[in-house]
Amino acid sequence: MAKVLLVEDTEEMQRMYAFGLQKEGFEVVTANSGGEALARMDEDHFEIILLDMMLGGMSGLDFLKEYDVKTKSPGTKVVVFTNLDNPNIKARIEAVGVDGYLNKSNYEPKQLADYLKQLLATAA
Repeated sequence: MAKVLLVEDTEEMQRMYAFGLQKEGFEVVTANSGGEALARMDEDHFEIILLDMMLGGMSGLDFLKEYDVKTKSPGTKVVVFTNLDNPNIKARIEAVGVDGYLNKSNYEPKQLADYLKQLLATAA
């Protein structure tokens, strides 16, 4: 199954979603910050980046500005996975070409896995 980079700074959320995705067959690598996510992108290739917007230090939006996923990792899907519901931020995120914007509170791990499987299936 696909390799996922889960960028989440809340340890409990990170563990819960990583475990749930692994249970559904995904290989999950975690990053606690945008800076750590940049390092992970230099080390490996991911089919999906699950990106929280509210991170300590470098925000998810800063990560997207710093690492041009569409140029540096063509084919990698970026899904913003956050509880931030701000129309201005959504517009800025859409401008950099994300593949999905999900509200964490609406997705339990199984539902998230199903969404990601569908996203990958439509890309194939």
